[in-house]
Amino acid sequence: MKHLCFALLALPLASAAQAQYVESNAPPVHHFSAAEIEAVPMPELAFDASQVAQDDFEKYFYFHRPDTTFDVAFLDITECDALTSGLTFYGGASQSMINQQIFQYGMAGAIGGAIGSVLADAIFGSGERRKQRRINMRNCMYYKGYDRYGLEKDLWQEFNFEEGNSREEAESRAQKLMMQARVASGPKPEQEALQP
Repeated sequence: MKHLCFALLALPLASAAQAQYVESNAPPVHHFSAAEIEAVPMPELAFDASQVAQDDFEKYFYFHRPDTTFDVAFLDITECDALTSGLTFYGGASQSMINQQIFQYGMAGAIGGAIGSVLADAIFGSGERRKQRRINMRNCMYYKGYDRYGLEKDLWQEFNFEEGNSREEAESRAQKLMMQARVASGPKPEQEALQP
């Protein structure tokens, strides 16, 4: 009982230490010069919404928050990108399925099952990872107070990326995140914001 009391007393201290750890590791706001911001291309956002299926806006969208500086928008977007990039999803085979294949078909069945799992993950896992990234970005940016606006796919691809089976190249990723920050801190869109 005595040990339990000490353990319970230590909980708030551990939480405070963890909060301090997270806070001390927060990246500083990078202050971009006006020339650096101007060098970031502003993507085209105008399109005819009547020509686009509304369901496409579940995949193709951008963020904006009024009265947000480029510096803050870039920090918010890179933080949300880092959080979503750290999450993984794997929908491969279960151990019981592998054991069943070995029992039923021998080792050749296990090897075939492993190959099948890799192929299934390449086909279906990639889409699930892209979907999970979109959902996590939406949640993170919504939490930070950004509105979401739909966009036509070709325009979206100019300053966004999808990661399924591979990671976006670092230089391309940084450039596209800067373009996203330019949009997020730019003029307020004329179209109506989407539901979070």
